[in-house]
Amino acid sequence: MDGYQAGNAPMLFPGDDWSVAAPEDHGLDADKLTTAAAAVGEIARRYGFLVVKSGAVVHETYYEGDAASKYHTFSITKGFGATLMGIAQKKGYLDVKDKISDWLPVHHPDIKAGATIEHVMAMTAQGDPENNAYQYTSGPVLNSLPAILWQATGKSPAQFFDEEVAAPLGLTLDWPRNAKGWMQIGSQGPMQVMTATHRDVARLGHLWLNKGVWKDNRLIDESFVDAALTPTFPEANNAYGYLWWLNTDGSQWRDTATPANVFEGRRIPDAPENVFLALGARGKHMFVIPDHDMVVVSMGETDVTQPQVLAIWAAIKEFLPG
Repeated sequence: MDGYQAGNAPMLFPGDDWSVAAPEDHGLDADKLTTAAAAVGEIARRYGFLVVKSGAVVHETYYEGDAASKYHTFSITKGFGATLMGIAQKKGYLDVKDKISDWLPVHHPDIKAGATIEHVMAMTAQGDPENNAYQYTSGPVLNSLPAILWQATGKSPAQFFDEEVAAPLGLTLDWPRNAKGWMQIGSQGPMQVMTATHRDVARLGHLWLNKGVWKDNRLIDESFVDAALTPTFPEANNAYGYLWWLNTDGSQWRDTATPANVFEGRRIPDAPENVFLALGARGKHMFVIPDHDMVVVSMGETDVTQPQVLAIWAAIKEFLPG
């Protein structure tokens, strides 16, 4: 396992497999982790519960299947989409401030005049051109991004993903593509949905936990990561960045409903403000907890609801150090 120094703790990165460590070696209580896994397992139908600390697997429970079992990720795929766009920007192929119309003169009619790549990733590409109204989508508007990626890089989205993300991260997931190499970022489209293991999803979280660094390589500029994990248009949704769910304090936040339900304050009131999440339909969850160098993944077959997010967090917080 490769590693570099993050604060006072060595940060590990998996090769073909993850390093596995005793919880106590990372300041965690094994009994509390087991209790948390039992609590998560009671939340309707869950497949697994994986905890990675400083790049080492410190706990794994599978209620169905095992570590090699793959499940539909649905909108967790959006985190991989943000990764593709971040890598493309770092390589100079595009900029998130670019207008959609500059790349796709004929684009989806629901994309408002003047909308940028940033608007698409922040779910504000539709509606009144003068305002940034939040409208969550997993369909054609979002899937303008693979088309732009193809135009910008000269490579199919599948080739770009395979070379720039799957290979360096060591992913085993299956992201369906057509014969020409097109893939959809949203879960609504002509292709089947991505399937991945809990450990695959954790690799995505670990890349972003480390601000775009993987082993000795910077894949995404830190400035892009910071922008992605900050509310892009807080007046529209204070809990959404570039295809990532945030826990930012302050004004109102909205969920995926149309019209979106409106809430006040942090999405998870008792979680640190810098926690961020990837959430997919039917109970797919990943929590990234920077204060503890931790990634937690739990996929299942339930509705993604705010009470469910809070219930999983309630289990997590019981084993956090301090």
